[in-house]
Amino acid sequence: MKTNRFRPTIKWLDYFKDIINVHCPNCNKKAQLLRKFDDQIIYRDSYEFQCNNCYVEIKEIEKFIYKVNRNCPFCPEVIHYKSTPTVKIKKEVEVICKGCKEKIRYIPKVESVYDWMQKGENVEFFYWFIEEFRGNIFWALNDKHLEYLENFVFAKLRQRTIEPYGMMLIDKLPQFIKDKKNRGELLKLISKMKEK
Repeated sequence: MKTNRFRPTIKWLDYFKDIINVHCPNCNKKAQLLRKFDDQIIYRDSYEFQCNNCYVEIKEIEKFIYKVNRNCPFCPEVIHYKSTPTVKIKKEVEVICKGCKEKIRYIPKVESVYDWMQKGENVEFFYWFIEEFRGNIFWALNDKHLEYLENFVFAKLRQRTIEPYGMMLIDKLPQFIKDKKNRGELLKLISKMKEK
């Protein structure tokens, strides 16, 4: 609901991340990533892809990168090793020292990355609500996020609250969204994005 007064109530962008609207890589129509809330790791929720137009199946796959940064025990060379992302789980990796050419086995540091796969191929997603505005990128994660931004842009009085634990979401918005001279054009852009 648009009003002339805006009171910030949302502190983090994460509030809007339950649903992320994207272009379907198969049919290029509106699709969504749905948060599953099954991960116990903070700041790492897994998502499920859903396209109600073509019903293509795209899965999120966890891959591992193995890293070794150690001194060679046989020479003064420092060994730097980083694997390509793989689904294989390894307890040890074998690396070759560039200085003395010795093969050495190490227990690596492991980093997890997540890729979206369709029939064995990597897939990229692009936001559904994204437009260029005067050399800047204006984007929203979903309808709720776009409405929040619209209410902020529409309001002539934007109240600020003092938060003891950091900034509010509106404090982190780029300046071109906050400028009142852009209000009319941004509202036209938002209404165009809503019609997509």
